[in-house]
Amino acid sequence: MELAAGPLGRPELRLTEWWSRKGVAVAIMEAVDRKSVLLFGLILVVCVLFLANATTAAVRDRRRELAVLACVGWPRHRLAALVTGEVAVVGLAAGLVSAGLAVPLSRVVDVPAGTSQALVAVPLALLLAVVSAVIPAIQAARAHPGTALAPLVSPVRRARRSRTGHTVLSAALRNTRRRPGRTLLAAAAVALGVGAFTTLLTLTWVFHGNVTGTLLGDAVSLRVRAVDTVAVAATLALAVLALADVLYLNVRERAAELATLQATGWGDGALTRLIAYEGVLIGAAGALVGAGVGLFFVDRFATGVPASAVAVTAAAALAGTALSGLAAVLPALSVRRLRLSMLLAQE
Repeated sequence: MELAAGPLGRPELRLTEWWSRKGVAVAIMEAVDRKSVLLFGLILVVCVLFLANATTAAVRDRRRELAVLACVGWPRHRLAALVTGEVAVVGLAAGLVSAGLAVPLSRVVDVPAGTSQALVAVPLALLLAVVSAVIPAIQAARAHPGTALAPLVSPVRRARRSRTGHTVLSAALRNTRRRPGRTLLAAAAVALGVGAFTTLLTLTWVFHGNVTGTLLGDAVSLRVRAVDTVAVAATLALAVLALADVLYLNVRERAAELATLQATGWGDGALTRLIAYEGVLIGAAGALVGAGVGLFFVDRFATGVPASAVAVTAAAALAGTALSGLAAVLPALSVRRLRLSMLLAQE
């Protein structure tokens, strides 16, 4: 902007304004707040997946009980209400505990929260519990004596090369496809966790690398807050627990089958690798999808990312795969505690 010389002797002036858009700091702060809300939303989604998987497994374990109730005249809507009510009680208890912990935890992460805001956790937890119980309630309503008493898992063929790593890996690939719904649930949980992790890392890197200036520099300092780190850590932890829960349920349902494989020559090491491979395969699939979705989201949000951000995405995917391997440790080791004689006697 150029100003002409004044009539009282003021010389000609040239004013250069370095700002191309007003309110940039406010826009960045609003974007960071939306990112925090999204991260906490992912935590709730993973919680729904985790609870839905646990409820579905409980319905499968109680298939005989539900079949007996159907035989004595319980209608379908009552069976569905039974499962939904049980999960709703759990959700209500979790909401009350969350409301009690909300205020002290908000002080730890330096986020203001009053009693009225903390009480919102009660109806929210109840709603999430009811949503997670929809599919298990439908399965419970379909309880029938002819189908509910059928074997949970069909027998598998004996492997020709049970002592080779190739056969164990092939068996792990087949096992991941035997329960597609459960596999997709675990992979989705890992994808959400890795996606949140990828998003946080790449957004931090992009803001630091491409937005310059004193005011913008101060705004960028808000890009990673303690609450965001807690949200990502919680999402990853819940994803790992969801995957471990899925693997443990698989081991428990296939206990007799695994004992049969052990009786036909499979050693403890082969059985342990079998479960570990399943966890790594499911986790790797979810990690790749989550890292790709996270990078795509950042690209849309930040209007392009540098090519070097691919390295951050790859690191996030590898971290998710490594966490999946850790999640498979305890379920894999639980195979060693199988009692062969007892399991075969049950069959």
